[in-house]
Amino acid sequence: MNKILPVIIIFVLAVIISLVVGPARLTNEIIQLRVSRVILAVFAGGIMAFCGAVLQGLFGNPLVEPYTLGSASGAALGGSIGILLFGTINPLFAFLGALGTGFSVFLIARIKGGILRDRLILAGVVMSFFCSSLVMIIMVLGGRELYEILYLLMGYLGIIINSSNRIYITLLILISLVLTALLYRYHRELDIISQGIETAAGLGVDIQKISIMVFIFVSLLIGLTVSLVGAIGFVGLVVPHIAKLLFGPKHIHNLPASFVLGAIFLLLADTLARSISIYELPVGVVTSLIGVPFFIYLYQR
Repeated sequence: MNKILPVIIIFVLAVIISLVVGPARLTNEIIQLRVSRVILAVFAGGIMAFCGAVLQGLFGNPLVEPYTLGSASGAALGGSIGILLFGTINPLFAFLGALGTGFSVFLIARIKGGILRDRLILAGVVMSFFCSSLVMIIMVLGGRELYEILYLLMGYLGIIINSSNRIYITLLILISLVLTALLYRYHRELDIISQGIETAAGLGVDIQKISIMVFIFVSLLIGLTVSLVGAIGFVGLVVPHIAKLLFGPKHIHNLPASFVLGAIFLLLADTLARSISIYELPVGVVTSLIGVPFFIYLYQR
């Protein structure tokens, strides 16, 4: 409780800062836009950090997250194909893109056998570049949808929630929260797997079944999130480590803490992205500027 209260206070402060700080004067339109950004930042930051904590527990690799594993770029590729075919972002296509890329990374990392965990990041980076290159080709083919595809790659929270899209966005958020709650039920298995594959197998944990289920849930969550706000990198890398530092390695505490801290992280990153210049930066630029040095620090440990 002595650690939860400060986090709640910081979360409330982050929401207030996100609502009032910015270059534009507060008007009804600006307030409506910022309320939408707060909702999307809490949703996306929470989901991505939660998924990062789950993947790091599953693979026992501190560098794994949806972005470094290629799932986010795969979701962006799926979303781009949906735009090319139907003129709009389809969450199903984003889910299939995230799922297909995730399993491709898994298979590439196993090609030569040996230690799977050490090859995940390399395979993830390779697939991420491959998916981004395909998205670039789609951008050339799509032409007029260039801006919509571009924000899928860089992340964008500027969607205004209004009467025309309120039901759609609310439904996606509710589905994501239900999936998050279902994924949270695996916290005991993640604790055991984190201690080592041999230990988990010795205790009777069905690692293959758990891995497939977790992969499908994470791909669904990333697909839904990317279809709304694009592929925002490194939230799932940085935040779980902070949550683990504050609340310990047990996933029963670490996962909900990652969700709340991820929301705070993205709220502040978005506020910074639209406040440091007269032109708004994609929020993914800010999270990358923070995440890349953090990635190098973890890699050298």
